[in-house]
Amino acid sequence: MLPFHPMALLLKHEGYPSGVIAATLVHGLLLFIIFYNPVMSNELVNLDEPVYINATTAEQNPQRLRRIQELELQRARDAEAQRQRERDVATQRAREEETRQQEAQRETDRLEQQRRERELAQRQQQEVEAEAQRQARIEQDGLERERQAQIAREQEVARQAELERQQALATQQAVADARAVDIYVAIIHNTVAGNWDIPPSARNGMTAVLAIRLVPTGEVISVNVIQSSGNAAFDRSVEQAIRRAERFPELQDMSTTLFESSFRNLTITFRPEDLLR
Repeated sequence: MLPFHPMALLLKHEGYPSGVIAATLVHGLLLFIIFYNPVMSNELVNLDEPVYINATTAEQNPQRLRRIQELELQRARDAEAQRQRERDVATQRAREEETRQQEAQRETDRLEQQRRERELAQRQQQEVEAEAQRQARIEQDGLERERQAQIAREQEVARQAELERQQALATQQAVADARAVDIYVAIIHNTVAGNWDIPPSARNGMTAVLAIRLVPTGEVISVNVIQSSGNAAFDRSVEQAIRRAERFPELQDMSTTLFESSFRNLTITFRPEDLLR
């Protein structure tokens, strides 16, 4: 263990210079001699006069001063950073407001353009109608009537062609929808069959008709037996198989129209044919 020296303790304190510590120690020793030596105190010291000691104050500690300056500088930097953040936020908000106003102006311009186009179309339509009336008054002979008849025939031909086209599209859509219904119903049947726990009393030929209520996500909302097989255990097992499925996620892929027309309220017939009983 190293020997203890009083000067070592003094020299450790907050980085004071060794000269300052030595001066303080000398003044302390001088006071000790004055107060504890009776002979010298009578001859040399006048206790009525104050004793002045020149010592370096804490404020003159260069390390402490440097630390204070660093803290003040950091506070100034933090304050400037905060002000910069506030300026950035204000700038961003101003940009967003400008963008919003620009978008609002574009929407206003778009609506105004639509209004002008509608007015132009109306004027053009009125002009066309006025011209037709003028021609009707001027050309009243048979040639004009034949021309009008020819226009009517052409329009009728076009109307019939459009009607046939629409009917063909409707037929194609109906066929596609029917095919899709068959596919999705088969998926539901297979899922239910996979979830079905065959009751001991189940027999080939047993038939249960169930009404299933679904939502567009394919989730099962309700299940009800609307035509019993005559066997309560069989009916209950089929209903439980549907409830166990909980959801048919494939239904999310179909169109809203097809779902509403064919799957919102779905009726399925469950009739096993391959039971080994």
